[in-house]
Amino acid sequence: MRPLLLAALASVCFAAVESPVSLASLKAVEASINDKVRSGVNDPYDLLGTARGTYLEGYGAVFSVEMNLVLVSPLISSPFKPALADAELTALHDRKIRKVENLKDMMRGLMVGAGKTLTGMPNNERVVMEAFLFNYRWENSRDLPKRIVLTASKQQLLDASAKHLSGAEFAKLFDELEF
Repeated sequence: MRPLLLAALASVCFAAVESPVSLASLKAVEASINDKVRSGVNDPYDLLGTARGTYLEGYGAVFSVEMNLVLVSPLISSPFKPALADAELTALHDRKIRKVENLKDMMRGLMVGAGKTLTGMPNNERVVMEAFLFNYRWENSRDLPKRIVLTASKQQLLDASAKHLSGAEFAKLFDELEF
């Protein structure tokens, strides 16, 4: 009788800690982020670490990724070419500045996809995506963010996917922070 009672109590305890968001759905969003970051054919981002996601019950899902805005060849600065010309540094900086807004647009789209994928997550909880942006010491990183954080409720993301909003209307749905 006693082992049966303990087994029933253990199953109730383990059932209470199961997350409403499955690990499979978190992994699916991570894979989507990794694929999208790597897919830039003309001017790709440099994915420095694969996306990581976690679910915080009562708050929502948080995804982070580390990247360089521009894929920089390791040969750009080498023993054979120890320093970049000022024009090359300026061109690299300008490319990165232009890519910040494109990155935010990509993140917004990924978050809408996450809202659809995270079916077990309550609609009042949030989806957060954070990009850590890497710069080399020799780069001019003036006016470039080191981190971009976007957040929106799941309900906002579902509503956005159902409506055909303009780019500006769509962008207003997200809380945005740059550090």
